[in-house]
Amino acid sequence: MVVRCTKESLNIYRRSGVSDEIAAKFNCSPIQASLLEMRGVTADTAQEEVGSWLAPSMPHLLEALDLGEKGDRAAELIKGLTPSSKVIVYGDYDVDGIAATAVAIELVIARGSHVRYFIPHRFNQGYGFHKNVAEVIAKHGCDLVIVVDCGSQDAAAVEVLKSSGIPVVVFDHHLVEGALAGCDSLINPQISGDSAAKKLCAAAVLWCWIWQHELLTEESLLRVLDVVALATIADCVSLASPLNRVLVREGLKSIRTNTRPGLSILMEQLGITPASVDTDDLAMKVIPCLNAAGRLYLADLAEDILFPCENLALNVSRLIALNRKRRELSSKILDQVSSASDGDYRYVLTNSEWSVGVLSSVASRICGERNSPIALVASVGDIMRGTLRMPADGDAVGVLKQISPLLNTWGGHRLAAGFSVKTENWEKVRDMLEEMLSRVKPACCKEDLLYWEPEDMDIDTWSDACALGPFGMGNSFPLLYSRFNGKMNVLPLGKTGKHVKVDTGSASLLAFGAAEMFGVTEDIEGWVYKPRIDTWHNVTSLQFVLEKMVIR
Repeated sequence: MVVRCTKESLNIYRRSGVSDEIAAKFNCSPIQASLLEMRGVTADTAQEEVGSWLAPSMPHLLEALDLGEKGDRAAELIKGLTPSSKVIVYGDYDVDGIAATAVAIELVIARGSHVRYFIPHRFNQGYGFHKNVAEVIAKHGCDLVIVVDCGSQDAAAVEVLKSSGIPVVVFDHHLVEGALAGCDSLINPQISGDSAAKKLCAAAVLWCWIWQHELLTEESLLRVLDVVALATIADCVSLASPLNRVLVREGLKSIRTNTRPGLSILMEQLGITPASVDTDDLAMKVIPCLNAAGRLYLADLAEDILFPCENLALNVSRLIALNRKRRELSSKILDQVSSASDGDYRYVLTNSEWSVGVLSSVASRICGERNSPIALVASVGDIMRGTLRMPADGDAVGVLKQISPLLNTWGGHRLAAGFSVKTENWEKVRDMLEEMLSRVKPACCKEDLLYWEPEDMDIDTWSDACALGPFGMGNSFPLLYSRFNGKMNVLPLGKTGKHVKVDTGSASLLAFGAAEMFGVTEDIEGWVYKPRIDTWHNVTSLQFVLEKMVIR
């Protein structure tokens, strides 16, 4: 959807003397040099840092990676598994938890052992490794429990298993406060890992640990990078990190060349060609479907499509139907929030009819649109469950820490966190939370663009730009700026009447859903657009998609 903006909201870079120096010193193209300058690179930047942008080496990055605890005891336990061993994998209900569970399952299967998994119900149980589940596991017995994407501080559940003689290893990436669970091995980079390790999602933490301990063949590890790429994108960890970028890049290769049957059916139903899938396809289409299972039903539905089973097509159809329902519920909540008048409450909004499962995605959207913190809360029995989202300079965990004595559960990341509170404490929590969020002052961020006329862009130049990808959180997709040359011929595009093509004389800009924007003559100053490579009937071309109309 095309939007209007002013030039004052944009930070427009041009090819400069600095970028020319970068291109000469590091032997890269002009557009790569300009994009590197936008990312803070100068001619004085170390060769190794520039190389991590242009050609990151996965083996080198993994060799240098420090996850904190080495997890030698966990490696011994995995190596000690036999065909008669019974293993339980305990995960989480978002895409990162589902993916980490899948990687753990693959690891156990490779040892020839029996494996079952358990993912808690989002509403009935909530996040974390729960003591009552541990008691059930202890009653039936097993040889090893692998906990992923949670568990770092779930001491009571771990103690139940340890007292029953069952070893427990945890692979997590959540921030921790206070005492840690007394498991056999706790691999969580947030405790003592290096900066690169702290940027990993849970699935990537487990995958990197497996690589470092050589517990799967390189061929198998590269194949399971498909789910690690999904988790990395879904968890919005930084793609400014060279390791995250290379994990997603190699994961995309795995999806394109060796697609899991369930994912293949899902992408086909979503109109995605696996051979050309990109990060946008995963973020906008595939990941919402996988997340919908845990938000509105059971995450097991999404987990099951990652492995061959008899009902793959049926499960995929159910996922798509759940995601359709999620969109409907989200739209309803967005409408209610837009028209809400909660008196003294602007940042902490609640409604007894809201579905808890969709609140996090709605809150993320509201936070992005408003550039301000937002907490959305719904009631589940005698418990209020909420999600908190923060703009770029916020600290969601820091806020919740201040009111933690009044909370039942809480945790998450700097920009996104969840919490629950008993209804009897809710009014006090709401007032305190509202007051704290009202004091958050978001940074005034302009959008970075590169001045580049469409007539100077071809497929080879754009391919050079894409070498700095994959793009996403922390490594924004390159948006380009073109000045308005006074020429504009608006032509219909497609059969619906919603889309148009803007002919500027030197290029054509595709404006999707923007037909009504050109009904009135605007004082246009320029265009914000993004290139994309399109293949149709075996013919590949470069297209320019209009993102914003820049007006005076």
